[in-house]
Amino acid sequence: MIRHSSGAAFLAQKLKEFGVGDPSFHIVLGSGFKDSLQTGIPASFVRKGDILFAEVPGLQPSTAPGHLGRYVVVEHQPTQKSGFIQVGRLHGYEGLEPRDVVRTVMYTRELGVNNYFITNAAGGLDAAHRMGDVMMITDHINLTGKNPLYGANPKKPDGTEWGPRFPDLTNLYDRELTAVLSEAFTELKLKVHQGVYMGVLGPAFETPAEIRFFNTCGAQSVGMSTVWETMALKHSGARVCALSLISNLAAGMTKGNDGLPIELDHFAILDACKASSTTILKGILLSIERKS
Repeated sequence: MIRHSSGAAFLAQKLKEFGVGDPSFHIVLGSGFKDSLQTGIPASFVRKGDILFAEVPGLQPSTAPGHLGRYVVVEHQPTQKSGFIQVGRLHGYEGLEPRDVVRTVMYTRELGVNNYFITNAAGGLDAAHRMGDVMMITDHINLTGKNPLYGANPKKPDGTEWGPRFPDLTNLYDRELTAVLSEAFTELKLKVHQGVYMGVLGPAFETPAEIRFFNTCGAQSVGMSTVWETMALKHSGARVCALSLISNLAAGMTKGNDGLPIELDHFAILDACKASSTTILKGILLSIERKS
């Protein structure tokens, strides 16, 4: 008999109640993506039910604006393949440790999910970026000061280790999945870039001096999520791809008529994400459909 943590067991029971089979994919929607559910799900996918983080043992409710904190279970009707769309996430700046944050994806990993599509809204560090562009993440720099693998090597509920003590992250972001998504987004008329994501703890936006420093480090986007989730998933053997929706140019890169840097506003950033976020969700689901 397969052993599950209480959180994973709860999700498994919900899937039975919704009448769907074993899940095969998991999409994480970041800041500004919550409205994409209204028109971003193709007709070939049916919404089977919702699960709030607050209902799941071991998960905290999301407190970040723009993050609903729920799973939406969908099923691809032609193949009956099911998966999770995670609407919102948990963050370290909410007072949570990395292993608390990654439970949202590791619970579904326990259920056998192997393909993960991680999104975030991020500040662009490249002058070529424009609001609404997509940057496929090819690598990252973890500047949070924390790591989900810190401490005892993470174990499955049966006591076996999820992965090696010293996992190699050279090919953390799956090239094939990245290429498939890039093609889908280009077909949907999104501007697609590739680059390195800088993960920071937050919640304050970065200073212009920090942004200049990040540029010297070789990063092309910066945000407050993603790196912990992708590291934990890669350690477990999952396939991971991730992207940044460029919601704004980072601090100090945009100036007003007075020549002074324009201050950043989280709620303006959420609003700016709406149009592209719908197209991004649609592109991810169409890519999953093509591979089914």
